[in-house]
Amino acid sequence: MTTGKITVIIAFSVLVILGILGMQAYFIKQSINREEREFHRAVSIALRNTANGIATYNKAKVTEKGLIVQEASNTYEVNVNTPIDHSVLAVLLETELEKQNIKTPFEYGVYDCNTNELIYSECCNVPTDKKAKISKKKKAAKKNQATNYFVIKFPEKQTYVYQSMGNLLFFSGLLLAACIILASAIYIILRQKRYSELMRDFVNNMTHEFKTPISSIKIAAEVLASHPLVEEDRRLSQYAKIIKDQNARLNDQIEKVLQLAKMESSSFELKMEDLDMHELIQQVVDHQQLRVRESGGIMETDFRAVNHMVRADRFHLLNVVSNLVDNAIKYSVGHPEIYIRTLDLLDGCALEIEDHGIGIKKEDLPYLFDKFYRVSTGDVHNVKGFGIGLYYVKRVCDAHGFELSIQSEYKKGTIVRILLKNSHK
Repeated sequence: MTTGKITVIIAFSVLVILGILGMQAYFIKQSINREEREFHRAVSIALRNTANGIATYNKAKVTEKGLIVQEASNTYEVNVNTPIDHSVLAVLLETELEKQNIKTPFEYGVYDCNTNELIYSECCNVPTDKKAKISKKKKAAKKNQATNYFVIKFPEKQTYVYQSMGNLLFFSGLLLAACIILASAIYIILRQKRYSELMRDFVNNMTHEFKTPISSIKIAAEVLASHPLVEEDRRLSQYAKIIKDQNARLNDQIEKVLQLAKMESSSFELKMEDLDMHELIQQVVDHQQLRVRESGGIMETDFRAVNHMVRADRFHLLNVVSNLVDNAIKYSVGHPEIYIRTLDLLDGCALEIEDHGIGIKKEDLPYLFDKFYRVSTGDVHNVKGFGIGLYYVKRVCDAHGFELSIQSEYKKGTIVRILLKNSHK
């Protein structure tokens, strides 16, 4: 994935997170306001009923205007303007608040209307049992003939409101945790991307630095192998050939790493042109034929396709065919048997490379195109590599829009099939 796409995805994710948090904060604020209003409504009803109860007890009349004044969010003043019996007030408050389902502790105080002095105060918890009837309290209480008003306070009101929003706050916490996890994932992705870029730059620089000594070794090996004294000495000639072969193998591995790094860079572009698929395949076959013959094997071609012109990048498509043929040779036991075919399709042609090698187990098939994944080769111990060959093949086919598939049976062989598009499509 390119840097631009990653940036867009991350920016979109950040906007989504901010939007979710903003919407959740809005809903929580609205819910708090709604619970506050509900609390105020319930308390007002309870206090009005309490005031009416006191007035009835004193055989007086309650003045509706200015009866209940909210001094603070959790404090109310009730102007009954009539004598208040403390015990009657306590029972009425607890009873009416319980009717309104307000189950939070409260404090109340009785004040003299003329002097505003505190006459009586008490802290009450929510009752769990029914209180004694007012008529019983009435007999025990003394009447104060001075007019009074009372003030009630709910010290744990905010806690009560938040508890009533328990489910909303719980799910809001889960959503916030999810946003934090997503933000952490974005941070980890950015950090891993940075490490990946550093590693890619390191590999590119390292492989490029290897190219110079490899070229020097190649020239030296060719000069050494062509020297008359070396040609006459069978052992020295064999050593010179080993140096040349291993140097070529090392160069091939470095080329694969460079090709892969180039494909994963943002500057990667295909140089499309019309190609003769038969000519390109034959070029690979000619290069690998000697290697197969030295192993006592055979490599046959069967060009059946009539429409064998394709639109592709010559360099990368040549590498794809070369990698597939190379795999067919490497993963053969004994004498390689390799068959390369082309077939006509409605909108192009198909390339099939078949071998009778060690095959691939079913459990390995889903992971063949993963980077650095290598299939266990069993008794074949001479197969070397980085596990990037098929990953590179898959990336090239995807870039061209070609379909790639592998059909394999363990210990019987493998068929690799590529569906290519004609140059006029």
